[in-house]
Amino acid sequence: MSGWDLKPQGISHVLKTTGDTASDLEKHAKAFGKHLTSAATSAGTITAEGGGGEGGEKAAGGLVALALSQYAERASKDLQYVAARAGKSLQGAVDATTAYLNGDQEMAAEAQRKALAEPKLDMPGAGKR
Repeated sequence: MSGWDLKPQGISHVLKTTGDTASDLEKHAKAFGKHLTSAATSAGTITAEGGGGEGGEKAAGGLVALALSQYAERASKDLQYVAARAGKSLQGAVDATTAYLNGDQEMAAEAQRKALAEPKLDMPGAGKR
């Protein structure tokens, strides 16, 4: 038996709490995207070409909107990575705990099989006459 002392109830609690936090992170990431879109829309339409987007000219989002768009593209990849890493970490903890617990059950079953097996007795003089 290993030197580990895992408590399944404690692990379950930690995994649930961490999963709930990860779900909150997903909600915040979606809100982040909505806020960036709103900021880009509200940033105005001054472009590098100097047009203001009025009178039928280009209705571009403007430099600030472009910068926010580029930032959002990078941040989106980072957030996706964090979410994927958190998911893999949680699943790894579940898998490791399950394997540990299955190991305990296998050891218990093996001990039970050994206990039910015919005992081998080594009695001195047995079978000799």
